[in-house]
Amino acid sequence: MARKFILIDQSIASIAGHHYEYAVHVLEAAQRAGYEPFLATHVRFSKSSHHSPWRTFPIYRYGFWAAQETAQFGLVNWILGQLGWLRFRWRLFYHYSLFGLLWAVRDRFSDFLLKQPLDRAHLASLATLIPAAILLKLVRFLFLLLLLPVMLLVFLGRSAARLLRAGGFPQSYLRSLLADAADAWNFAAQVFARRLDFLSWWQQYRCLAAFRKDTARLLRDIQPAAGDIIFVPTLSGIELMGLGDYLRTRKPGPSWHLLFRRDIYPGRETAWPAEEWRVQGLRNSMLAGASKLKGHDVRFYTDTDELTAQYNRLGVFSFRTVPIPHTHTPRPEQAPSGPLRVIYVGDARREKGYHLIPHLIEDLWEDYIATGRASFRLQSNFNIPQGEPEAVIAREQLDQLARRAPSSIELLKQPMTSEQYKTLLLSGSINLLLYDSANYYSRSSGILVESLTAGIPVLVPAATWLSRQFAHAVLDYRKNLRREMKLLRRYCLPEMRWKVHGNPRESAVAAGELIASYQAKAYTRLRAVPEATHLLIAIQFQPATTEAMLYIEQLDANGNSLAAVFPRLLEAGKEGETIEILALDPRAAKLWIAAGSASPASTIALRNIEIDFLAAPPNTPLSAAGCAYQHPAGIAPMLRELIDHHEHYSRTARAFSKTWHAYHNAASLIAELGGRAGK
Repeated sequence: MARKFILIDQSIASIAGHHYEYAVHVLEAAQRAGYEPFLATHVRFSKSSHHSPWRTFPIYRYGFWAAQETAQFGLVNWILGQLGWLRFRWRLFYHYSLFGLLWAVRDRFSDFLLKQPLDRAHLASLATLIPAAILLKLVRFLFLLLLLPVMLLVFLGRSAARLLRAGGFPQSYLRSLLADAADAWNFAAQVFARRLDFLSWWQQYRCLAAFRKDTARLLRDIQPAAGDIIFVPTLSGIELMGLGDYLRTRKPGPSWHLLFRRDIYPGRETAWPAEEWRVQGLRNSMLAGASKLKGHDVRFYTDTDELTAQYNRLGVFSFRTVPIPHTHTPRPEQAPSGPLRVIYVGDARREKGYHLIPHLIEDLWEDYIATGRASFRLQSNFNIPQGEPEAVIAREQLDQLARRAPSSIELLKQPMTSEQYKTLLLSGSINLLLYDSANYYSRSSGILVESLTAGIPVLVPAATWLSRQFAHAVLDYRKNLRREMKLLRRYCLPEMRWKVHGNPRESAVAAGELIASYQAKAYTRLRAVPEATHLLIAIQFQPATTEAMLYIEQLDANGNSLAAVFPRLLEAGKEGETIEILALDPRAAKLWIAAGSASPASTIALRNIEIDFLAAPPNTPLSAAGCAYQHPAGIAPMLRELIDHHEHYSRTARAFSKTWHAYHNAASLIAELGGRAGK
């Protein structure tokens, strides 16, 4: 009898989205490997929406993100929504209606009239303004008359209070009565002020209990046994606690494989020590669950080395990195017919850089879109019903651009099926992944994995997990470029006078190494070499240093800056080295180059830094397999680079895909889980 492979993804609510794509890749590979596959999803998932060869159980009531949200109550939300709508309508009426204008000048209407110009338009408006002002005065007078009884009651109440105080009424009784009322009011106010904390706790408890009960119900239906595999590809600490509560009273049976795919430390690794307070709750949750999982075969994974380092910092469970199964077979080489197609794949979200695309298209309009050299096909459906504000504005801007060039810009506004998604991805000549660099320092991207395995060049932010995946291909290409270009002048570390910023008399070189920090940057000045077209900087890091900031300013003969100076965040490769290359401005006569740390709490040490002035043939590509931009201002130049040298980038991306696909595929993931299950 075949062993069972059960994939639980409580966030799958439809066949659209990466959660379902992930499940399809994994379960198809599990079936090919001889397992009997099962899929457990959110209750909203419709079994009739996809005729899959595996049994599907839409059973989970809460998705992954539900535990991160605040509990919602329908009636309260409806009341708050109505109040918000009324407030909006009132503000709209107050600011933009005739009566709103008259109310604003109600106490100085005569002054307002005297200041109006005596032209035909304003004189004609008096026929409306004066009757409306008289009506408003009458309404206000009637309202004040209706308030008279209320004012009388207030007067009588105040008079009674004064009489009681003057007549010797027991003051201690009054103070006690008022103190009790004030205490009750203060308690209610404190509860209201902390309502979000209470609601968040209640929501987490509901998710924990629901995950425990839903899992129990699922396994009663499937009846897994020893040797079977249960794989949960998206899990939070709350759901882990629910799973621990379920397994605490159960006998050992199938092996559990839990994949954590969200970062828990924000930002870069150098900042993690200062963020320990953020993860203490998760650490406590895992410590509480560790005792409940004893005796069971439970394995813990992430899908990036950076996430593995984060979760292992918790010091509770041992985490390993597993392959990402979001892969398609590398596509065959084919010459592009018509304009190059630039694609954006995924929901329209700020985190994914969708809001950057309108400006990017405008930047490329004259040279590439108007001339028919490039076209854009952009997935543009929102991830939430009304869409994120930035995405809504960006899509409206893109709609306007698409009306100007309907054959060159296409927006896909509806969620796509698996086949539609695959068709869009594989139709691209260049894939835009303009992701938030802070959020994706550690997190993976299934779209990037799919693009690289298909041999599609990508545009990604530098110094992120995305750029690191093909960084060694870029490094190898630049090493070859360094050998092939004509070398005009090379500066080694001992030849350059590196000084400390803020203290120019102090050398930044100590014991043969370049030392710099966030504040005390090391800098040097060099004269540009005539006929040099490119500047190449090769850096060898000390083992303890993993990243450095590099600043390069090009100056003309008069010392004027030729371009804005954007810092370049460089990361050490596997051999502790990196190479940066940039084109030199023909007017450049001098260069100011500086290095420093990326964090105020760290110091960098560079074993060596070499600066080459090179002469390269025109139109020499500067990267391979894809390009990485350091700053949003660099997105357009990098896309121009990809379009102008697309044949080179397509060729190097296809070459890279062969080794990439050998590891990142669903079969490798199943082999990893199956091998670990037997240990």
